[in-house]
Amino acid sequence: MKTCMVWGDMTADSAADQYPLVTVCDECVKSIAGKEDSPIVAIEGGYDYAHGEECHFCDKTKEEEDDGE
Repeated sequence: MKTCMVWGDMTADSAADQYPLVTVCDECVKSIAGKEDSPIVAIEGGYDYAHGEECHFCDKTKEEEDDGE
């Protein structure tokens, strides 16, 4: 799991809403990040429970990812 900045609501006044930080599983990071039309703006760092325990894209939980390793 990683903490990633993604495209959000670009009409919002708050930068936190325009570029929210979310949890993304390693599998989604590998398949999504770096592509031209990627919704991931930047990988901010390792997993941070404050941004949720489920992947923003596929709903895989932190526990499911840990069990898969």
